[in-house]
Amino acid sequence: MKKVIGLVHTRFSPQGGVENYINKLVPSLILRGWKIDYLTAMVNQDVPSEMTIHKIPVIRGLSTARMLSFAYGARKKAINLGLPLIMGFGRTIYQDIYRDGSGCFLDYEKNVQKKFNWVYRKSYLYLEKKRFSDQRLKKILTVSNMVKKQIIDRYRVPDDKIQVVYSGVNAGELNPDLKRQKKYFKKKLKIKKDDLTILFIGNGFQRKGLGYLIDAIGYIKYKIPVTVLVAGNCKNTGSFKKRAAAAGCAEKFRFLGYQNNVGALYGASDLFVLPSLFDPIANVVLESLYTGTPVVTGDQVGGGELIKNGVNGFVLHDYKPDTLSRAILSFYHSEEKNKMENSAHGAAAPYRWDLHMDLLEKIFSEIIMKS
Repeated sequence: MKKVIGLVHTRFSPQGGVENYINKLVPSLILRGWKIDYLTAMVNQDVPSEMTIHKIPVIRGLSTARMLSFAYGARKKAINLGLPLIMGFGRTIYQDIYRDGSGCFLDYEKNVQKKFNWVYRKSYLYLEKKRFSDQRLKKILTVSNMVKKQIIDRYRVPDDKIQVVYSGVNAGELNPDLKRQKKYFKKKLKIKKDDLTILFIGNGFQRKGLGYLIDAIGYIKYKIPVTVLVAGNCKNTGSFKKRAAAAGCAEKFRFLGYQNNVGALYGASDLFVLPSLFDPIANVVLESLYTGTPVVTGDQVGGGELIKNGVNGFVLHDYKPDTLSRAILSFYHSEEKNKMENSAHGAAAPYRWDLHMDLLEKIFSEIIMKS
């Protein structure tokens, strides 16, 4: 089998959900002997010598023009290159394999309750429909069953054309051994040893639901000793700090900014809370479970598929202060925290990155052999 693959995404960048996945995928493919042609409009980081960049010119200005010009420009370039295998991410329309880590646009719009410019909305939906009806598309990889259901419901794609492939955790960096150093990490982070330590990780605090967590902590601030670690970037961090102050719980929150190495945070934490409005998977949920950190999240988060209520965390139907705080208190007062930690790891144990790569290569091989 000729190990040549084209990857198509608007950016080659160090930050972003899809970008983080690609930055794990690229070196892993190179180590496994793959030659990579990368079709992109923007490069914001160093490029491995084993990878060839193909810059796609895009129309500057309106986001709609950029989106459409990249989709069609990448399609034209891919056809000219004659690549044996193409894997696309994001707003692309021509590939053998499409990895859907975003979910369907209308489901996103509904859950985040955001109104988009009608031109952008119409253009996005046009590309989405064209992508799933493209004759070259042989396999859709979704990051959760939630996303698979969305695609089937909205575009009537055959079930056997879609395969759920959870992302993988780097077990060498994030694993239950971190919990053995919990006292050390809590001391290093200057957290009181008896505090329930809650972890929140995410960029864009509004969609990730930090406000709901602030309200819940304000609801129980006198009931339990608690510290909340907040890792991630947000343009409006100041407004969330003010919200915590208004709720009388500002001293409970530590805003840490973007963290390149989150191992110590998982090691120090007792519970991970992500009250997100919409997340097709939320890899941090997978990482948390793998490290043995029980998770509280919602049923509009794909990673919640791995959680059993009261066993390795809680999946909530709403994030009202009493609902979310009740889940936190249930965990705090549980006499089976160690059992919950073990169950958390057990749920995510099959999703190591090396196993993820093995599965991807198997899928690649099957598609190339059929072509």
